[in-house]
Amino acid sequence: MKYSSLTRRILNDNPAGETPVDPWAVHSLAMQRVAQGDRITMLSIGQETDETTPQLVVDKAIDSLRKGRHHYVDMKGELHLRQAIAGYHESLTGQAVGSDEVTVCTGAQNALYSVAQVLLEPGDEVVLVAPYYTTYAATFGASGATVVTVQVSAGNAHELEVQELLDAISPRTRAVVLNAPNNPLGSCYSQDLIRQLVERCLADDIWLVFDTVYLDTVAQGSVALPHHVRGAECILITVGSLSKSHRMTGWRVGWAIGPGELSEHLARLSVCMHYGLPPFIQDAAAVAIRDAASTPQTVRSVMQHRRTLLLEHLQDTAPATLLDSGQGMFVLLDVEALGTTAHDFAMGLLATQNVSVLPCDGFGPGGRYLVRIGLCVDGQQLVEAGRQICNYIRQFRMA
Repeated sequence: MKYSSLTRRILNDNPAGETPVDPWAVHSLAMQRVAQGDRITMLSIGQETDETTPQLVVDKAIDSLRKGRHHYVDMKGELHLRQAIAGYHESLTGQAVGSDEVTVCTGAQNALYSVAQVLLEPGDEVVLVAPYYTTYAATFGASGATVVTVQVSAGNAHELEVQELLDAISPRTRAVVLNAPNNPLGSCYSQDLIRQLVERCLADDIWLVFDTVYLDTVAQGSVALPHHVRGAECILITVGSLSKSHRMTGWRVGWAIGPGELSEHLARLSVCMHYGLPPFIQDAAAVAIRDAASTPQTVRSVMQHRRTLLLEHLQDTAPATLLDSGQGMFVLLDVEALGTTAHDFAMGLLATQNVSVLPCDGFGPGGRYLVRIGLCVDGQQLVEAGRQICNYIRQFRMA
């Protein structure tokens, strides 16, 4: 039977034209082994696997459900949640927005996909900065637009050069996508780069999509933001969620914030996709924002503790190179000097050490040798995982 060309565009093909890879192959295999009863240390996903959503949020969802809050709702999201998100957005970015500029989505992933669908079409170009989160190329390429990649390099300490970014913009460019802090690097961008990019986008009528999913997992004020550059509100779309900051990955609460006209388009698209987020989940999300405001700080503290703990036991990785920005939920390992790829390294680590990490070969053309290590577990598990990674690297030195 015949399938549409969309099935090829979401195959995680990459702009370099290399063979498509399944970025989750190692993680999926690890999950299969866990289901079979094997003891695997899961460092291959961006969530605190040993933590739970704050109890008052769970209680609100249960109470709301029991009260019959399980019917259809406003496609943009209920007003009380959009107002809460608008206030939360202002606390994070300093940008005041109205509830009519907020669209509630089923997670940030759905928000990004929806934004791509209403902004892009065949013949357009969208600029991504690599390494990028593994779904980005398919998410934005599904629209039919051509993905243009700007690759940061080890030779420049994995910092994005503003001129390289500006040079990637062409007359066909309709959107530029930035993620800060970046997944997987944890890196951010300079205020000068942000300013020049906003000015270019304004001059050329280009959208700037800013993914802030990890923004509340780092210290406030540590990330340069575009929200106060003059005129940015005309071209800026901010995507966020409660997944990382409030330990709510499975609740699927996300949003897109932009001009009111954009919100109207996104609401109409939601009718065709998910028909709105369940109201009992929206009630819980509003409680998370309003009454669990200390949770992001707790997450930040936990991440810093785990980072310190892991790095103490990742001292013997040479000739592989550790990359650590000091921010975000991950550290990276560059394994090129070991003479192996990230995928093969991760598969071997899982097979011999029972540790699951995520190869970044699905994170853009520069991720072939990068391994993402999530700060997903705590205590002795993380200590032992660090030791096991070092033990595995020693096998390469002895070969």
